[in-house]
Amino acid sequence: MALKVSGGGASEPAMTTGRIIDVRDRYDVDSSKPLPALDSQPAVAYHCLHKRDSKRALYALICDPKLPPRLEAVGMMRRIDHRSLVRCLDWDVIDWPPEGRRCPVVIMERPGGERVFTNLETPRAPMQEELVTRHFIDPATQILREMHGFGLYHRMLRPDNLFYRGPEKQEMMIGECFSSLPGITNPIAYETLECSLATAAGRGEGGSENDLYALGVTILALLTGNSPLVGYTDEEILRLKLTMGSYGALVQNHRVSLTMMEPLRGLLNDDPAERWTLDELGLWLNGRRLSPKQQTMPSKGSRGLTIAGKDYSTAREVANAMHKNWDQAAILINSGALDTWLRRSLGEEDRIEAVNLAKSGGSDNQDRLIARILIALDPEGPIRLKELSATVDGIGTFIASFAEESSARQLFNSVLSMGLVSFWMEQQKKLHPTHLRNTNRLDKVRAVLNQTTLGFGIERVIYELNSSMPCQSTLFERDYIPSVDHLVPAFERLCMGDSPPKRLIDRHIAAFLGTGFKRAIGGELRDIDRGADEEEGRLAQVKILASLQDTMHRNIKFPHLCETSAKLLEPAINRFFSRDRRKKVRGKLRKAAKSGRMQELLDVIDDTKEVSEDKTEFDHASMQYARTTHDLIALMRDIHNKELLAEEYGGQLASATSLLCCVAAITLAGFWAFI
Repeated sequence: MALKVSGGGASEPAMTTGRIIDVRDRYDVDSSKPLPALDSQPAVAYHCLHKRDSKRALYALICDPKLPPRLEAVGMMRRIDHRSLVRCLDWDVIDWPPEGRRCPVVIMERPGGERVFTNLETPRAPMQEELVTRHFIDPATQILREMHGFGLYHRMLRPDNLFYRGPEKQEMMIGECFSSLPGITNPIAYETLECSLATAAGRGEGGSENDLYALGVTILALLTGNSPLVGYTDEEILRLKLTMGSYGALVQNHRVSLTMMEPLRGLLNDDPAERWTLDELGLWLNGRRLSPKQQTMPSKGSRGLTIAGKDYSTAREVANAMHKNWDQAAILINSGALDTWLRRSLGEEDRIEAVNLAKSGGSDNQDRLIARILIALDPEGPIRLKELSATVDGIGTFIASFAEESSARQLFNSVLSMGLVSFWMEQQKKLHPTHLRNTNRLDKVRAVLNQTTLGFGIERVIYELNSSMPCQSTLFERDYIPSVDHLVPAFERLCMGDSPPKRLIDRHIAAFLGTGFKRAIGGELRDIDRGADEEEGRLAQVKILASLQDTMHRNIKFPHLCETSAKLLEPAINRFFSRDRRKKVRGKLRKAAKSGRMQELLDVIDDTKEVSEDKTEFDHASMQYARTTHDLIALMRDIHNKELLAEEYGGQLASATSLLCCVAAITLAGFWAFI
């Protein structure tokens, strides 16, 4: 399960023909002038001009929309004004002709000099310790202190992300940190041991300890003129770190003075609790010499445990090897070979007890048992389950990166359902506040994951765990929707095309709104879920977008979206019984579509007074029709039964005539008697 770091999206016909792209009416980006020397994988750099200050040296980073940049970090980074930091000025989403789609762009100030390292594979002359301290360690400490104060971590500290401030090649500047997910583009030599054991997409945001570790590796590269362990495979680097510790693995035979050995040992300590903090680094910069603790190497067994033909001597090495050889791990556990090695060779009581605890709660499922035992063997390491290997805060980025793969979704679901996160927490000697926060988030999404209704499920999980994730709806394959307030304008662009959408709310859009839109839309989502093509479902889709427009774009008109919505609502006109009223409403709907206001469409089609009057008139007409039909049926029955009718009415007439004759006779008899 590998994540490809690309330089952009698929190639399709350009959306615009011009080479100059406007950004916020302030900057012009020239798509015909790339600046490869300023590329920041996976983002690519292009020439940029400030419209009001053409002498200002700028460049634009066009980010890969398939690897979402940390756009929320741009706002915080703009607040840090330091001469040793390449400043970001603004960001936006623009039509980008070379890719034929919309891409996020970040406008940057251009450094006055070239990169300190052209790339990590190309060595350079070693730097003097005094220059490294004055022009890199000191300003980097100040910048990181400000960033960490905002709760923001760089996660891209590398020698190839450093620039000279000017042509004299003295002062250095730290490059950007937001063109991709945290740590995803870093070689594992620049990642802590815990993150090195995780897949690139599962490293997570990390914390100050990650930046300080990368700072130490970068210092070593500047002092030696070589990026550490260049030419080694990832597996070889991991093996060296596991057997020798990071300091020994990275420094190897390079000569480092006692002065610089002190911060390097402190920053490259594999125990996060013993790793130097910014305060300790500050004390060292101020002349106070500290004595970093010698890293305690893990216990080694008297003999190695053989896995896939290789011997491993520490619990952490064994955990990593068992993960890489999942099927053989089951054999080692079931045969008792692992228990025998732990008791007779390693003899580490804490690990033996932890493995026994893992077995007691995982014997019902083989994969769950293996995953729990790996946590017990390496509690500081990532959570591992088959192809999944991610830190607790990296599980969210892992599922976001591989959400389209059913196997990844299943693994993510298994991690939650098997309780691996809670077991990992139980095994920690010291809990970090971020661990608790991330665990609470994962517990929250567990309930969301199992709901199949619109607005929930795996789609909702992706956005809940990844605040920077753009909307992944297939409707916007050529667009980029970083937040909810970009959604309605994106629909307007979509409806301007030759094939306007036949449905406005799908599962991804519903989940995206459920995470980022503060108004309650649960009722509308239920109507859509019951039938998106039914009358109520169509109305609900337009209601949601109308609410978005009223909330975020009250003074902006969207005529193309309104026209598409009017066509979507036309079947709802059939809710009116009166033919004349349907004709009247259809005319009003077409007129409202030209207004660019979604609410006006609803005022026409969902007018409760109009609907009520139509229903009342229909009920009255129905009653009249029923009475008329009854009378007509009676009349038709009489016409077809003439003899019966004659007999019935003839008898009645004869009776009445007889009675009348009797009355007349009696009256006359009385009259004559009286005379």
